Amino acid sequence: MQGNRLLFLIIGAIVAVAAAVLWFLPRAELARVPTLSGAWVGIEVDDDGVAKTGDIEMVAGQGFRLHAVLATEPRGGDEAGEPVYYSAVAQVEIEGRRFEALPPERLGGLDRVRMLWFSVEHGVPFRELEDAADVEPFEYEPFFRPEWGSAWSVDGTLDAHFDGWLEKDGPDIDRDFGTLRYQVWVVEMVDEDVLVPARRRSAPSLPGLLVKSPVPPDATRLEARLPGALGTPSAVFGLPGIHREGEGWDASAVARLHELYDDRLAFSQVSVLRDILAAGGVTWEDLTWELAPLDGSTAWSASGDGSPAPGDLVHVGDRWAVLFADSAAEGVAGMLDGADLCLDFDAGATVRRLDRIFTVNEEGEGDVFVAAPGRPL
Repeated sequence: MQGNRLLFLIIGAIVAVAAAVLWFLPRAELARVPTLSGAWVGIEVDDDGVAKTGDIEMVAGQGFRLHAVLATEPRGGDEAGEPVYYSAVAQVEIEGRRFEALPPERLGGLDRVRMLWFSVEHGVPFRELEDAADVEPFEYEPFFRPEWGSAWSVDGTLDAHFDGWLEKDGPDIDRDFGTLRYQVWVVEMVDEDVLVPARRRSAPSLPGLLVKSPVPPDATRLEARLPGALGTPSAVFGLPGIHREGEGWDASAVARLHELYDDRLAFSQVSVLRDILAAGGVTWEDLTWELAPLDGSTAWSASGDGSPAPGDLVHVGDRWAVLFADSAAEGVAGMLDGADLCLDFDAGATVRRLDRIFTVNEEGEGDVFVAAPGRPL
């Protein structure tokens, strides 16, 4: 009997020790992870080997990747020391300063770290503002993008979360232009089977930030512009459009709308048109409008120094758009017709066929007015 009791005690002790080990090991692994002090999205353009944070501009069509950039506490606990940075590229640039980065493999406990990728957006593609009071609560929020994966580096995309909500009257193009913000969260897991992370970290709050920003201070912004006259209108894709309703708008409220546009937080048709004309160095009254039929009898300018050409303004009455591209697949190749594409900003920024905006009869007949706001030298 005493032998059985002793056996049970030994088995119980073994089970207790095993349970303690199983409980302790994941936490010991987590303890190996250096203390994270921040995480940013760094954007590498055309494999240049540098992951840059902040506001980045590039030409549409350039390749880019999103890299997680992690910072750990300064070495030796010295608050005056430099943090240690980790990324899949050798160099990172944060707030204009460039640092050498260690590869992810050098981060202890790497198997316990997961990346969650987000696009940071306003949430809706179009808003009608009734009065000036609606301008202030204009905030952005992160949208989890699980389709991007959870690796340290992911392929770059300018697809906004709300793109699928826009009413489109044109082809589903692979858009490589526009503006989008990005954020990454780093989660440190105790147990891979537990959904709730032990710790989560994004970039630290900026000290001395007195004015509440509508965008998280660690969000990285990418702006990709089409070349030439399409540069200005193409930049607002991915941003929410706003339309001013009512009459309760004083000068300060209108100025706030312009600030939202200048800060690449939102756009209005008025702001986009103002910028297009300013880029061309003209006013609306300066433009020379030419009547252009949409029946396929007018050739697109092959050299780009005549009309019609990409970047030209097209209007009927107060409805206007920007010529984008000849649609040879659905219309007459090289000739202006209703199947050709334009950039439209009426209710959010989208690509539409001309005959979905301007009146064209069953024979494909209809007229628009075309003017060039300016040509690149």
